[in-house]
Amino acid sequence: MRDIMDLCKVYMINIMSNKFAFVYNLLLPIIYFIYKNVNLSSATNHFNVTTAEALGIFWAYIIFVTILNNVIVSLIVQREQGFYKQMLFVVGSKIKIVTAIFLVQLAIICLEISVFNVVVMIIIHQISFKLFLSGVTVAILSALPVTLVGSILLIFRIKIESVNILLGIILFGLFFIMSVPTSYSFTGLLNLFNPLSFVTEMSIQIQNMLFNIGVVSAGIWIQMAIVSVCYAIIGIYSISKFSVNAIADRV
Repeated sequence: MRDIMDLCKVYMINIMSNKFAFVYNLLLPIIYFIYKNVNLSSATNHFNVTTAEALGIFWAYIIFVTILNNVIVSLIVQREQGFYKQMLFVVGSKIKIVTAIFLVQLAIICLEISVFNVVVMIIIHQISFKLFLSGVTVAILSALPVTLVGSILLIFRIKIESVNILLGIILFGLFFIMSVPTSYSFTGLLNLFNPLSFVTEMSIQIQNMLFNIGVVSAGIWIQMAIVSVCYAIIGIYSISKFSVNAIADRV
């Protein structure tokens, strides 16, 4: 546990030195939300099913992109620069390193979601503790499954120069898949294997529960549990196969 806490301090200092990550992870969705919903600032608005779905998409973006950039890509970059091998030599465990990075990023995600929700409350002229609680709950429940499924990228031979292009392709592809309408239960289950859809659906369900604004579906929660187990299997396998050697060392 002491090793994990020491690693958390190291990674927290490192992430705080990378201000651009916050621009990409948080500032862009805030600007886009304001642009799309500037008309809401003219009067006090109330939370409803439509609001829950809209917020869910933005929360999903913040959570997924933060994990992708600051956990998965961070591990790939550390491996290529040799830092990951050094840390592994010091602490002697992949799990400790991944756990430390995850805990730091979970705290960052909760902070980002809370800041985003403050902006939302300013725009709609309504203060809501339930909104804060919803956002943090979604972050805590979804961050680990999303991290585990994102870990599949760790087993591929990805060079640092290709990371940004790959991230763009992944985001575009997942948002496109997310836009495809689903009407059948089986199709809906498959759609939840898209991490963005997974987080969005969880966001909607939690907001429905806390704000009492829609149907809380036991069937959807069961589907999300099934998907989470599949994510866990993918993550455990991927992390176990994550090589400490840089691609250049294996060519």
